[in-house]
Amino acid sequence: MGYAKLEDTQLEYGIYKVIPVIRHFIDYDGPDNGRFSFNAIISDADLRITYLPVWKKLIDEKAIVGIMSAISAVNGIPSAANKYLLNDVLRNEWNFTGYVISDCDPVADIQKSFHYTATLEQAVAISVSSGNDINCGGEFKLLHQAIKHGFVNFDTINLAISRGLRSRFLSGNFDPIGTDPYSSIPYSIVDSLEHKLLTKQIVSESIVLLQNPKQILPFDITKIKQIAVIGPSSNDITVQAHTYHGTPSKWITTLDGIKSIALKYNVNVVYTWGASRRNNSDEDFPHAIELSIESDIILFVGGLDESFEEEDTDRNTLELPGGQLELIKLIIGLNKPFAILIISGSPISEPFFVNKNQAALLWMSYFGQSGDAIADILFGFSVPSGCLPFTIPMNTSQMLPIDDYSMNKSPGRTYRYLNYNQAPPLFPFGYGLSYSKFTFISKLIIFPNKINNLDTDIITNISIINEGPFRAQYVIQLYYEFLNSTVIELPIRELLQFTKITFEKNEQKSISFTFRIRNIPNSNRQQIPGIINFWIGNSRDRYAQATLVIDFDS
Repeated sequence: MGYAKLEDTQLEYGIYKVIPVIRHFIDYDGPDNGRFSFNAIISDADLRITYLPVWKKLIDEKAIVGIMSAISAVNGIPSAANKYLLNDVLRNEWNFTGYVISDCDPVADIQKSFHYTATLEQAVAISVSSGNDINCGGEFKLLHQAIKHGFVNFDTINLAISRGLRSRFLSGNFDPIGTDPYSSIPYSIVDSLEHKLLTKQIVSESIVLLQNPKQILPFDITKIKQIAVIGPSSNDITVQAHTYHGTPSKWITTLDGIKSIALKYNVNVVYTWGASRRNNSDEDFPHAIELSIESDIILFVGGLDESFEEEDTDRNTLELPGGQLELIKLIIGLNKPFAILIISGSPISEPFFVNKNQAALLWMSYFGQSGDAIADILFGFSVPSGCLPFTIPMNTSQMLPIDDYSMNKSPGRTYRYLNYNQAPPLFPFGYGLSYSKFTFISKLIIFPNKINNLDTDIITNISIINEGPFRAQYVIQLYYEFLNSTVIELPIRELLQFTKITFEKNEQKSISFTFRIRNIPNSNRQQIPGIINFWIGNSRDRYAQATLVIDFDS
């Protein structure tokens, strides 16, 4: 939902401080267990409507210099040898001028796992000839054999080399030693207060409040004598670091953050791990319940860790693993102020939380170094403003198999295609609550509300007031649907634009979005002339809506 333009990394020195490389291109969404031999079957419609556009956006905005090809195959062709994707689409259609690098095993797997070629020499030749310029592994050392046997020529290799070298020139790698302006930046700058506050802000703004019965949150620190912090993720940096991470000068866990604030208010903090993510052991349940009974408020921090969501690993359930749910049920039964924080990189679905509706519920992804941001949210020094980046289904029965890449097969994949009547989600894409109260004080206005030209500038406007007790941010999301659409390949609904706005207490603001119908993806295939419905809310809930009529004869 966001990207940084590459120009932003150049700063004042004219060379890139960071070379953005995104992986994996393309259609590498699982299964991860067996990925070295998996073949994703994808229709051209799904490629063009769903899987390719986000990559094209990155390239059009010059947001990346490099791309890593995928591990699995697409429509029978290994990704590291897929000329259609790496050359025809990426270079010829989109004019991508950067380089493509393979992951560390896929070039060998062209021959070993997919049996797409008879020899490794042929595999490296077809990979580089298809537009895969650099090999993370060691197979490209066989290129001299491939040349000798006539499988590839020097012009092809020179082209690949030039693409790789270009990125090194762009980053100043070949400038005279001592002239790189970034090499003299001390660690004290990298680890500065300004940067620490930025990481804290990122964490704070990404936390999603899913439910908050009886305004359990924020906890009033001035009325608390003791807080019990329970759960396997409360004091565990593995749910902060996950895989492929740097190491900060200091890790601040959720427990650390809570203790830091509690100390200032003379509040006692007690902690135990309570339940395991890895097994169903209840050995610490009695201790966790004892601490909960003694405390004024209770926080459970759990979810997943890298062992559930790392390479070669697929989940077979959306439920909380180990003994976490059973312990949570026991704590809910105490009828005390209780909040649950789920930390995971993918959906956790426990309808019990929603049906019981006796605990506040928050979700966030693996969050890096700044657990103090979580404490600020819990005690109301910051206000949740995050929105779900995915749909949380009720259970796995609402999901297509992981190896089925079809978007519109019933009940539909992602919020764009999901039939909410057939598979009502536990929480929809874009969902997120606030401690404050935002009220729409006007209808959603569309001007003009009737057009006869697809290039007409359309402006939507709505007025919102923050009537709650907090200064807070709010994400305004604009969705659309083509009424009476008969093209089953196209999405049912889609997020068109969004913005996050800060509101002071009692502040009223007017928010506008501007767009053209011609620029809506695939509008040239939709029911036009016709009616388009727009709404403000999330992918399911419509807080304000209006229609636009397209009539070429008006």
